[in-house]
Amino acid sequence: MRKIFTLVAAIATIASTARGQTSTTSAQGSAAAVGQPSNGPPQICASDAERHRFDFWIGEWDVTMPDGHPAGSSVIQSVSGGCALLENWTSGSGGHGKSLNAYNPAIKQWQQFWIGQDGQVAEYRSSQFDGKSLAFFIRDDAKPLSLHRLTFTPIDPQTVRQHSENSEDGGKSWKTEYDLYYHRKNP
Repeated sequence: MRKIFTLVAAIATIASTARGQTSTTSAQGSAAAVGQPSNGPPQICASDAERHRFDFWIGEWDVTMPDGHPAGSSVIQSVSGGCALLENWTSGSGGHGKSLNAYNPAIKQWQQFWIGQDGQVAEYRSSQFDGKSLAFFIRDDAKPLSLHRLTFTPIDPQTVRQHSENSEDGGKSWKTEYDLYYHRKNP
């Protein structure tokens, strides 16, 4: 009787594996070992280095002004199979906002879509990467010479600087709008 039970269990495992309905880790491991496709979605972003250029920003952060005064906190998550970063911002006064950041291979640029609780929506696009900092730009359609630049620079593994600047002369000169330092909560 024991042999019949073992045989029935083996047939059930083979049948469920053939239908792509593996239910145990060992059955999934066996399928992978013989080169069968996995049941999960394709990981198209996993090995694309450009899509991970902004990964230094992933983490939980306390955010300060340059003088050390608190400005807020932020949680940056890798989402969509490693294809994007989701920012969850809370200001020191309790305001909230989110941004979705991703590399768009069709235009060969990073894009950031910011949505604040005040209803403001902004799309920034990168056009500069100097090997360390990632800079995003947005143009004010109402003022052709008005530009905003948002630069993210990893200072060290525990600190990232976010520097926002604007220009009213098409980028000839820049003025700081805000300067924030992200300090990793759990180094």
